[in-house]
Amino acid sequence: MNQNLLSFFTSNYGRGRVALIGSSDSIGKAIRVSQSKLTPDDKSSLWSHAFIIGEMRPDRRDSGQRHRSPYLFESDLHVDPPHAQLRNGAQENWIGKWCQDDIEHAAILDFALSDPKQDVVLGTALQLCDEQMEYALLELLGTWLAIITDRVWAPNPINDPHKMYCSAFVRYSYQQAGQDFLGDDIALSNTAPEHIAQSGPFKAEWHK
Repeated sequence: MNQNLLSFFTSNYGRGRVALIGSSDSIGKAIRVSQSKLTPDDKSSLWSHAFIIGEMRPDRRDSGQRHRSPYLFESDLHVDPPHAQLRNGAQENWIGKWCQDDIEHAAILDFALSDPKQDVVLGTALQLCDEQMEYALLELLGTWLAIITDRVWAPNPINDPHKMYCSAFVRYSYQQAGQDFLGDDIALSNTAPEHIAQSGPFKAEWHK
């Protein structure tokens, strides 16, 4: 557990804010490299995953000490063979999931949502969890093809309406609150973490 990163998320907490992380594991690096055509310098993106900050809740994970830390909503595919666990798609998790040593970059974006819009964003994310929306693994390939062919405006050719990957999950939840931070030139099903990063505004950044 990277305590500095945990403190970063906790001290910059905001209900309904968007968080970005960039990991150094093999999947994270592949996602970052695949977005290089979107970055201003054509280098790998800093970002591999996006999620929505949820509620601040009581937590006793640190040696039984009682404190409060954020929970999050995201779409992710998490496989844990030692514990025979598979979590596929929309889910709610403790922020500590993304406070590990393989995280190289983190950021929080604040779109200054009103309280009612925060409710809609988080309510939509919770509904997607309840509906067991799955993670769109193959759709990542479609987004990569759209990026390299400059067709991110067109619907993802591998789009499945019952599946979403992380950044599309975040954007959809915001769309339902009437707060789409990207225009029609980027299709929902092609939304990449780098697109979200360029939409701003950044509240805070952390780098390893």
